[in-house]
Amino acid sequence: MPGQADAPRAARPLARLAALYGTAAAVLAADQLSKYLVVRHLEGRAPVRVIGSFVELRYTTNSGGAFSLLTGAPLFFVVMAVVIIGGIVHAGRRAQGLPVLFALGLVLGGALGNLVDRLFRGDSAFSGEVVDFVKVGIWPVFNLADSCVVVGGILLAIFLGRAEREREQAPADTDRT
Repeated sequence: MPGQADAPRAARPLARLAALYGTAAAVLAADQLSKYLVVRHLEGRAPVRVIGSFVELRYTTNSGGAFSLLTGAPLFFVVMAVVIIGGIVHAGRRAQGLPVLFALGLVLGGALGNLVDRLFRGDSAFSGEVVDFVKVGIWPVFNLADSCVVVGGILLAIFLGRAEREREQAPADTDRT
């Protein structure tokens, strides 16, 4: 049947879209929901101990980047987020394999989550602060978006490193005619 032969080909673009943009949308939704709940239930309250004092939930905000670098320069982070988002959308068109697209979706969703905070959690445009709430050991307080950016970046390094090793180990393509 003509329709059945085309079915696998039609599923591929849909799977690619779901892996990249579906993952990003899920991360963005979960990140914003978690931040809403943290602001609603933890703002102005003592930290909630999850595993003794090693893992805590606490409300804090951050106008800077990771480890509170460049605090007070939210416009820089807005511009960087837009550049990263554009780069991921561009890379997503050329990326090979659903795992790579999933990892890109994690980074994209995390970048969007923190960008939304910077755009809408301030007194004026581009002056917003990111809501952070997870404290683990000696690490600075972070949020779900941060975690997804880090995990997505690690997965990208693994997947792309593995693909590069496979290309290097593949026998040379020679023309024997």
